[in-house]
Amino acid sequence: MSKTNRSGKSTCLSKQEVETIASNLPLKYGLLAELMYYSAGRVKEITTIRVRNLNFNKQLITLEKGSTKTRETRQVPVHPRVMEELKHWINSNQLTEDDYVFFTDSKNTKYQKGEKAVSTQSVDQYFRKAFDWNGVIGASTHSFRRSRLTHMLQRGMNIREIKDISGHKSIVSLQQYLDSDREETFEKYRRIMDDE
Repeated sequence: MSKTNRSGKSTCLSKQEVETIASNLPLKYGLLAELMYYSAGRVKEITTIRVRNLNFNKQLITLEKGSTKTRETRQVPVHPRVMEELKHWINSNQLTEDDYVFFTDSKNTKYQKGEKAVSTQSVDQYFRKAFDWNGVIGASTHSFRRSRLTHMLQRGMNIREIKDISGHKSIVSLQQYLDSDREETFEKYRRIMDDE
């Protein structure tokens, strides 16, 4: 899915838009959207997770080095509600440790449930429709990652902390990712000056 806004970056979604998009997708894709958002994971990282990559006790996801852009394994905490929904999804589909959580379920395939990861092209198709239905312009699957990282910054996490979650190699590349509100920045700066 192309990044279509003028700056070449996928649109940053509000928390409400993330929830609306996820709730307007079929269950599998809605869960995938929530996991992309709460883990700040790339679509390829999330579509290729297996049941064994989810630690329900510690509420962590392990993104294996074979799926990450940096070729390094990383662990990320995930919202407890999403982990509970994933547990229910796994149980209701009777998935085993080595099964893909987000599997292809096409009738035109020789693979059994859980044996083959859903394709990123399939994810793109569903998400494009959801963005269109909800009037979201310039968004892509990457919007979930970019939005989460931006929301973390807005909630007060510093760049180094965000880098630990995102898996970016450098702070410079991470900074280009983040969306900032110029007016909000100016207001914070004015408050600093008022205190001096």
